[in-house]
Amino acid sequence: MIPSAAQIRAGRALVGLTRAELAAKANFNQKTVQQLEDGQSSPRAATLEVLGRVLEAEGVLFLAPGAEGGEGVRRAPSRSKAPG
Repeated sequence: MIPSAAQIRAGRALVGLTRAELAAKANFNQKTVQQLEDGQSSPRAATLEVLGRVLEAEGVLFLAPGAEGGEGVRRAPSRSKAPG
């Protein structure tokens, strides 16, 4: 799923990244992230995909709109092994 600009903004906030940190991890200019989040540009799908992959690696799970509600974000379940 390709996340929306609103999901990028919410996901970034969820994991506590600044715009500059997200931009650096995605190898983008900070202005790109700023304009995308502020609605000053129409981002390409490829840009949203890259930012989405970075945020997923940080533990964000993107939720598609469905019967339960609109699009959203949440923390992905922990991938740590159970003791034993």
